[in-house]
Amino acid sequence: MKNFIEERKKDIAKTIAENPTKIIINRTNKVPKGGGRSIEKSVLGPFLIRIFNQKSKAFQVNVSNTVAGVKQTDSTYAFLAASDVDIKCTPNITDEFEVYGQRFRVISVVPRYIQGVLTSLDGGLEVIS
Repeated sequence: MKNFIEERKKDIAKTIAENPTKIIINRTNKVPKGGGRSIEKSVLGPFLIRIFNQKSKAFQVNVSNTVAGVKQTDSTYAFLAASDVDIKCTPNITDEFEVYGQRFRVISVVPRYIQGVLTSLDGGLEVIS
């Protein structure tokens, strides 16, 4: 089975190499402190991932008006990353990066395992304007 796991990791690396994007992640982490939470910011990377449009999703742009102004988001993008890329999306961790002149926020991360071995990460991205 080990050969299959290594082959899968090579396939992921090859797929990413066909259209790689170098990203630097800006991470915001909400850490419990006293009776509340403290905000910690960090910078991670660079990492190579592949960004692509999700064909299964119809073009979807959400516009919301708030007191602060208008916010437009587009969640039709996704990513593929190798198993060693530190990219997260939890209630306490928000990862964002900027490429192609646009800001992306990670909205989901799905770890992919074979026989208990992490082989890749994929997930959803949201373009933030």
